[in-house]
Amino acid sequence: MSLIVRRTALNLRKGALAVHTSSKAYRNWCRGHPLAWGLLLVVVLWLSRVILVLIFPQWFSPFDIHETPAFALLLLGWFALLSVLLVGGGIVWLTGTSWRSLGWHREGLVKAVGLGLLGFVLNVVALLPVIWVRGAAARPGYVSPTVIRLLLAAFFAFGIPAWVEENLFRGFLQPLLAKRVALWMAIGIQAALFSASHLGYAGNALQFGWLFVSGLIYGWLRGRDRSLVASYLAHALGWMMIAFGPAAF
Repeated sequence: MSLIVRRTALNLRKGALAVHTSSKAYRNWCRGHPLAWGLLLVVVLWLSRVILVLIFPQWFSPFDIHETPAFALLLLGWFALLSVLLVGGGIVWLTGTSWRSLGWHREGLVKAVGLGLLGFVLNVVALLPVIWVRGAAARPGYVSPTVIRLLLAAFFAFGIPAWVEENLFRGFLQPLLAKRVALWMAIGIQAALFSASHLGYAGNALQFGWLFVSGLIYGWLRGRDRSLVASYLAHALGWMMIAFGPAAF
């Protein structure tokens, strides 16, 4: 019996060592090829979005915030998958990128907040043509939000799309691209990737065009090494509009 226990323990140690060695090699590859890894994370984000679009109508209708425990659990699951695992694990842990390198610092915080508010206004202005083309009949109805709806909207807006996409596209990818090409080209490339990652969610060329313009606005707010607070705030405030009705795009 003791021999079986010793062999089992030995096999478990060997397995743990193999996993550790493989994990270390994987981290080394990610740290040696951060841009390639970042592009793979874009694909992961896109696939997760496609899956959500496919399964959401089976659980909830319409495509909007639902003040139910099931919807809250869905948000928590999506937060754990994307905001924690993709950002915390896929970017920070695997690549060794610090939060400061991603743009999270307090220098120029007041200016960053002001730029974030400006970015929000610019993004809304850029959205107006999309709403206009949709026509009055297609425009979503607006509601007076309850406290629960506001809380769910805030958790979603600040905790999932703005957090994940700003860390990935503007915090991680844009500085990597800016090391290889001019800053304006880096902003354009990440904006194109940002827009393309909505394939399956956005439905027409006009919506993709607006997403591209949004990516340009957020990229301009980030610049080469400015605080990520500005683009994050502009992005999150844009999503907060869903507290007053379904997304206008």
